[in-house]
Amino acid sequence: MNYRFNLSVIMCCTAAILLTAGCSDDDDQPENPQPTQEETIAAMIDEVREATASYHDYEAGKDAGWNLQLSDCVAHPELGGMGFHYGRMEYMDGRVNYLEPQVLLYAPAGEEEMEFVGVEYIVPFEILPEDSEPPVLFFHEFRKNPMQEIWALHVWTEKHNPSGMFADWNPDVSCE
Repeated sequence: MNYRFNLSVIMCCTAAILLTAGCSDDDDQPENPQPTQEETIAAMIDEVREATASYHDYEAGKDAGWNLQLSDCVAHPELGGMGFHYGRMEYMDGRVNYLEPQVLLYAPAGEEEMEFVGVEYIVPFEILPEDSEPPVLFFHEFRKNPMQEIWALHVWTEKHNPSGMFADWNPDVSCE
């Protein structure tokens, strides 16, 4: 019997088994799998946070163009608050670009201090009538606000909202 031949066959078979074992079903997957919807939203929110990082300073936000106070501090006695709405009028043209929010939201934070809490996206009914399909951003439909005659989407980028990232009211925001 030729042990040298048998050893060669065994080594070749072992190598084939090892190579085959290394080829799993994972190899059938694309090298760059598509991100999930949640991952896409998280990445977009991170980009918004980066784009608005300097607006934690209230004066910087005003100087950058969000200088029209659209509301006093808005709060609901049971649901929470929204804070003050400061708009950038040049963005109130119907655009739906996540890096260009129409409104920055600030809440009172002590004596003469303002805390940046989030952003709001707005499309006026005069541009997109209220009987239209709502705009969509971050895979979320804007809410109809007939009183203000706008479509709106709040995004709590800077202050956690127990009611959800895209809820209108934040129970952790107060006007007091």
